[in-house]
Amino acid sequence: MSQALTHTNITCPYCYSNFATEIDITAGSQAYYEDCQVCCNPIQLCIEIDADGEITRIDVEPGNS
Repeated sequence: MSQALTHTNITCPYCYSNFATEIDITAGSQAYYEDCQVCCNPIQLCIEIDADGEITRIDVEPGNS
């Protein structure tokens, strides 16, 4: 059985800093907002998760466009 939370690194579309974030893979594909841990701007994360619970794609977009 896989873990419910996984960590992945993303890059902020504002300040271009890399930081780790947690993704709940049990929730399936999802879209949500998270603030950058460095510059605090909102980031929209669109995450695709396949039937096996593997992350297949992560789109990182500015959250206030």
